[in-house]
Amino acid sequence: MQSNFWGRSPAWLCLASLVASSFAETPSPSPPQAEPTLRVTTRLVEVSVIVQDRAGEPATDLTRDDFVVLDAGREQSISVFAKESAAAPRAPSSPLPPHTFSNRLEQTAAAPTSATVILLDGLNTRFADQPYARQQIVEFLEQLQPQDCVALYALGQGLRVVHDFTREPRSLLAALAREGARLSPALLESEAEEPGTGWGEFDAWMGEVNRNVAERYRADRALRTIRSLLAIVNHLERLPGRKNLIWVAGNFPAWFNRPALATGEKLKPEPGNFSVEIERAARALNNANVAIYPVDARGLVAPAEFSPERASISRELPGASHGDVGSMLELAERTGGRAFYHRNDIRRALRRAVDDARVTYVLGYYPSHGKWNGEFRALQVRVKRPGLQVRHRRGYFALPDEPGDEAHRRAVLDAAMWSPIDASRLGLTVRALPAGNALELELAIDLRDLALRQQDGKWMGTLDLMLVQLSADARNLKGVSHVVNLQLNPETYRVARERQAVVLTERLGIVSGATLLRVLARDASSGALGSVSIPLARLSPGRQP
Repeated sequence: MQSNFWGRSPAWLCLASLVASSFAETPSPSPPQAEPTLRVTTRLVEVSVIVQDRAGEPATDLTRDDFVVLDAGREQSISVFAKESAAAPRAPSSPLPPHTFSNRLEQTAAAPTSATVILLDGLNTRFADQPYARQQIVEFLEQLQPQDCVALYALGQGLRVVHDFTREPRSLLAALAREGARLSPALLESEAEEPGTGWGEFDAWMGEVNRNVAERYRADRALRTIRSLLAIVNHLERLPGRKNLIWVAGNFPAWFNRPALATGEKLKPEPGNFSVEIERAARALNNANVAIYPVDARGLVAPAEFSPERASISRELPGASHGDVGSMLELAERTGGRAFYHRNDIRRALRRAVDDARVTYVLGYYPSHGKWNGEFRALQVRVKRPGLQVRHRRGYFALPDEPGDEAHRRAVLDAAMWSPIDASRLGLTVRALPAGNALELELAIDLRDLALRQQDGKWMGTLDLMLVQLSADARNLKGVSHVVNLQLNPETYRVARERQAVVLTERLGIVSGATLLRVLARDASSGALGSVSIPLARLSPGRQP
C-alpha cells in the first residue's frame, strides 16, 4: 500500500499544485455548474442472492447461466457475477505505515469475506427487555464459529462501537460485558399517558398535551434510528461479500414509506415523514446491498387480541401486539434479510442470520429502463435449476443523482461528522505527520471511486472536504470545509492511474483540547462519501499508531 500511495514523483507535486488553489482555510462557495463536454454515467445495480435447497443447505455450484434477473418484469443482462464464501479466507494485507489511517476495510488484515453487525438497540428497547436480549447474544457469541466475523454496536442516545469486526469471541464477550443496559427516556415518553382526574375538559386538554409530547419523542427516536442505520450502512458499503445487519430491538419505528414500497410509487416528501433522511437511507441501501435482520428483543409476546375464548388466533398475525411487525417484515423483505419475532430463541435467530452468509451470489447489471425518477422498481431473481429456494432484496428506488446544492452537501457531511464509524464508499487513506502543534496531512483518495469527466483535454472532478477537530466529550472545536476542483492533465492522470489514487496535501493547526480528528471527503458528482477518524493521542511523539 505504501508504494501505491506515497511514492514521490514530480507528477505528484504537479497534482498538488493543481488543487491547492481551491484548498483554502475559509469555506469556499459551491463550484460552478459547468457542462462537461463528455460525461458517461452508468448505474450498476448489484443483488446479493442466497440460494438454498429444501434442507436449508446452500447451493454451491451455480454459474451465471443458472440465474435470470428481472427488473420490473423485464429480463436484464448480468454483467457482474461472483460467488462469495464465508469460509474462504482473504490474503492478509501488509499493515498500514506508521501514522497512517484508512477506511479501506478490504485492504486491512482483518478484512472479512462476509460481515455481520449486531446492533443492540437500547433506544428502542425497554430496560426490562434488554437483559434477556443481551443474554441471548452472549450465548450466540459463546458458540461463534471460526469463519464468523462479527462487529457489535449499541444504540442509545447515539451510536456506539462496542467492538468492531473480529473473529475472537472472547474479546466480543468482554466488550459486551462492559456495555450495560441503558434506560431510554425517549421510549418511555413515546407512550402518551391518559389522564384520569375525572375532570372531563381538563383530562381532554391534558390528553392532547401528552399525545403531542409523545409524538415529538417518537419523531426524535425515529430520526436517531434512521441516522444510526445510515451510518452503519455507509460503513459496510465498501466491503465485498454478504453484509448482514442484525438489529435487536423491542420496537421498530415505521420510518419506511410502506405505501411506496407496496405500490411502486415514488418516495414522497410529506410533513413529518423524514423524507430527506429516508431518501439518504434508500440511496445507501441501494449502493451497499446490506441485508437487515430485525430481531424482536421481547421474545415471545402474547398478542393483545389473545384471550382464552379466542385461543386459536394465529401468533403470526402481523398486528398481534406488535404494531411494528409490519415494519420488521417490510425492512427484511426490502433488503433481503429475515424478520424474527414471537420467539424465545434469539440466539438461534442470530445463528440463522450469520449462516445466510455461508455462500452468496452477487449479480450485477446495468438497468435498461433509463427512468431514474425515484420510483420503486421490483426485482426478481430466478434459478433455472428445480428444487432451490432463492432470497434477495425485493427491489430498489431508482433515485436520480444526489442534489448538488450547498445545503444538501453540507447536511451529508455534517451527519457523517458525528458518526463514530467511518463511511467507506469513497476509499480514503490519510497520513498524518506531526509538525509541532500542527499536522502535515496527505489524503490519498481512491481513483476508482471518483466520478471524473473529460473536458478541455483534462480529467475534471469536484470534491467536498471537511476537517473537524473534536474534544473528548464530542464537542466540535474547529471545523474547516473546502471545495477542491480537480483538473488532471493527461500526465498527472496517467500517474494517478498508476498509483490508483489522487493525493492532496494540507497543513492543519491542532487546537487545544482536541482529541480526535475526522477527515471527510465526498465526490460532489456521485455522492460517494468517505471518512477517516484519527485519534490524536496516537500521533504523540514516541508513540506508534
